[in-house]
Amino acid sequence: MARTDRPHSKRRHGERCDRLVPLAALLLGVALSAPAAAQLFVCTDARGRTISGDRPPPECAERTVRELRSDGSVKRVIEPPPSAEQRAAREAEEKRRIEDAEKRRASMRKDLALLDAYANENEIESVRQRALASRQTMIERSLQHMEEHMREKKRLDAEAEFYTKRPMPDSLKRQFETNASLIRSEERIIRDVRADMERINERYDAEKKRWRELVDSGATPRTVDLPVK
Repeated sequence: MARTDRPHSKRRHGERCDRLVPLAALLLGVALSAPAAAQLFVCTDARGRTISGDRPPPECAERTVRELRSDGSVKRVIEPPPSAEQRAAREAEEKRRIEDAEKRRASMRKDLALLDAYANENEIESVRQRALASRQTMIERSLQHMEEHMREKKRLDAEAEFYTKRPMPDSLKRQFETNASLIRSEERIIRDVRADMERINERYDAEKKRWRELVDSGATPRTVDLPVK
């Protein structure tokens, strides 16, 4: 049996449609009239003018730019790219930071090596004396050579007395030159070795001082090696 729509049902359906059409139009109008949440970028150029736009203004490529929300509050601040001088300063600062860190690591390695090298201050003095003794041996050897050269010079002086009133032979002149050169060489060796001995004393003075500072601060030095029974 075929179903037929009742007249009053069609009427109610039409009334609902009539009411929905104005509501949809109203919502569409509100959507079209509402301001879009567009981004706003604001900056002040070199002449003090305030410039804004929906993207960072090119006039402020080297100026600070503020990105604003729709309510005018600051969303973020875009810093300008660093200048050549700023980049150079940052690179120099980074280089100094790296160098300082490496110095600290090197100092730590040196301290650890110092603690591992000596069990007590007597060991430091023992090593110092051995280093000085070897240099003293070099000085004594040079002093012996000096005595030999001075004896040779005395012999040459005696021989040269025969030529006070006549020209000295070239061979004798060359002997004098060689002898003087040998004496200067030994004097230089003695002078250099003595300077080296001063550096050795300064080095071990500094090592003893630093070793004592580390131990006094709580660091543990190498333990004394016990003889094997």
